[in-house]
Amino acid sequence: MFRIIKKGNKLYSIIYNCCPRCQSDKFWPQSNPYKNILIKNGGDIGSCENCNLKYEIEPGFWYGAMYVSYGLTVFVGILAWLIIYIYNKEMDIFIQISIISFLIIILSPVVYFLSRLMWINLFISYNKNSLI
Repeated sequence: MFRIIKKGNKLYSIIYNCCPRCQSDKFWPQSNPYKNILIKNGGDIGSCENCNLKYEIEPGFWYGAMYVSYGLTVFVGILAWLIIYIYNKEMDIFIQISIISFLIIILSPVVYFLSRLMWINLFISYNKNSLI
């Protein structure tokens, strides 16, 4: 499969749902954020089967991902508002708020999925020698 971003880049790990250290195994069990909601232990991601990296580095590690999630949610809200405003400046404010709220709710699994990937990639770097 042709990939534009090469291994070793943090974006590679985030976009292709890979372990941040070896970038060979999946971080989330499924690459579809909506399917990960249905997994039995939704909050327990575990560890990489390839390089044995434990994803929860310390207790409470994922609390920081909430800040990333907040930033992504604000970005989605502002982007949705700009698109609505550009295409229909006369739309009622309550309809705008309803559309933006609906988008934020529908995209919350994607935001959750990406925020954890982004958060762990801030702390773990690619190591090509970490392969077992």
